[in-house]
Amino acid sequence: MKIHKARRPAAAALFLLFLALTVLLLGAVLLFRPERNTHDGVETVSDWHMDGEEIRLPETFPCPSSRTPLTLTVRICPKPGDYLYLKTVYTPVRLYADGKLIFAYGHGDFPAFLLDPPTKTALVPLPETGHEVTLTLEYLSPSQRDAAALHPLLLGSPDQIVAGLFSEMGFSLFFSVFLLALGLIMVLVSLIFLRFGSSGTAFFWLGLFSLCTGAWSFGECNLTGLLVGNAPLLYLMAFLGLFTFAIPLLRFILVVLRPHAGPFLEALCAFMVLCVCGAAALQLFGVVSLSRSMYLFHVLTPACLCILAGTALWESIRFQNRMARRLLWPMAVLALFALLEVANYYLFRLDVQKSFFFQVGVLVFVTMVSIQCGYFMAEALALLEENHRLEKELSLLERQARMQEEHYRRITEASLQEKQQRHDFRHHTAALRRLLEKGETHAAAVYLDALIAPSAGESLPPVCQNETVNAVALHYLDMAVRSGVTDCSIRLEIPEDTGSVPAHALCVVVGNLLENAVAACTGADAPFIRMRGRLADGILTIVMDNRYASVSRMPEGGFLSGKPGGGIGLLSVRSIAEKYGGGCRFEAEDTVFSSSVYLRLS
Repeated sequence: MKIHKARRPAAAALFLLFLALTVLLLGAVLLFRPERNTHDGVETVSDWHMDGEEIRLPETFPCPSSRTPLTLTVRICPKPGDYLYLKTVYTPVRLYADGKLIFAYGHGDFPAFLLDPPTKTALVPLPETGHEVTLTLEYLSPSQRDAAALHPLLLGSPDQIVAGLFSEMGFSLFFSVFLLALGLIMVLVSLIFLRFGSSGTAFFWLGLFSLCTGAWSFGECNLTGLLVGNAPLLYLMAFLGLFTFAIPLLRFILVVLRPHAGPFLEALCAFMVLCVCGAAALQLFGVVSLSRSMYLFHVLTPACLCILAGTALWESIRFQNRMARRLLWPMAVLALFALLEVANYYLFRLDVQKSFFFQVGVLVFVTMVSIQCGYFMAEALALLEENHRLEKELSLLERQARMQEEHYRRITEASLQEKQQRHDFRHHTAALRRLLEKGETHAAAVYLDALIAPSAGESLPPVCQNETVNAVALHYLDMAVRSGVTDCSIRLEIPEDTGSVPAHALCVVVGNLLENAVAACTGADAPFIRMRGRLADGILTIVMDNRYASVSRMPEGGFLSGKPGGGIGLLSVRSIAEKYGGGCRFEAEDTVFSSSVYLRLS
């Protein structure tokens, strides 16, 4: 019970921390506004010459063979301290200023198994010449694509360039950081709730989905290339995050919904895992790059999301699944925005940041599902609390059963003893008859004294009118006398009709108090037990004082049992008293333990 009570504040604190961080991160994403005047003076270098022809970037050039050279030139007028912002997508590049190499990438400075250099963004300083500079860009087309996508350069101070990029891509960067942080929090929270069953597992898979989606967005964002210099790492984060985020989402739905189409979703999940492993293996062995495998997952991932949305719809309509109804709209939103993202990539080609539509869908999905998971977790905790209550009641019933068994044992022993006494009585009367017939009256008197003496202390007077409670009280009274507590007195006003409180509940109260008292008297000086019960106006009040040798106090004010396993006696007494409209109080002072309990019998 103590562990359970201590666990609830910790879980509540973690959940509140999770909500607070979620609100802060959402606020940082939605309220972020860069200063508009900081990117004044940034020039887009988009008009170039190639093979004597004017071209305007961005532009995609068909390249029938890999590593086809593409050379572009332009003349610019940089100011002192100006930099160039350059982005290259799977194309090796060299940048010259007036014939001098000032930047190179993709020429042996990336792992060979990647086949093409990962997307790279960089700020390149320009030499301070004080006059016009001729820039020359030498590209080599990628080996895994049949076209080279070339992007314009930005010219300006680093602060101006970064501010301009933030105005376009800040949402994507903050969104990815938000998802990574949210996923990490959910995974950590799930470690607390894993012992609670499906609620912890659901949070784990939802957190893993958030981590995968965040990794994809983080790797895709051009700003991260300026923050993280490891382009291959960003490449792997982007594509492996994109390929895998549907897998934990499938597991999440399987855990939360427990759908009737579970075997199909299990098979789909295994298929997605095999596809991801296959794509990773093909990349590792230098056969097919992840950027080329992406086209397969542009079909598989939206299909998985549509299947999950359809599963939620089917479960909510056909089987009246309450959790399916809760997740239907979040899943539908996520599937819709995934389809919009794919459509924009291949058809619409709107001038928005990559994965913008899906990021919006994920933001809506995570917000809605986090709220639903809060309800789910609250229901799980309520169920756990109910299970704990039932376990406690079962423990009380088992204790009551043991008392009843002891009561029946005493009745059986008394019956056997009575039968033996009737058998012996015939022999005693026959012996007395012979003595009297012989006139040996003195011998007969001595014989009678011997018969009476052993039985003087054998029968104990009743302590109350209720036979069941009386049997339990006499049992512990006899136990106290046997253990050496000679000063023991019990008087209880408990009628045969105990009203709204069952007799077995009173047995648990009286039995626990006396059992604890007998145990406490062990080793105490001048041990005593005094219990009194009074019934007035339908309220039964039971008070008891007993000596104790030692007592252990708990920080919250209770008392720790010295029995093996900790004991539940006082907890049982308190639970029964509160259940029947009463209460209890326990105090220890000057080697005397005082207990007071009251219950409403009517």
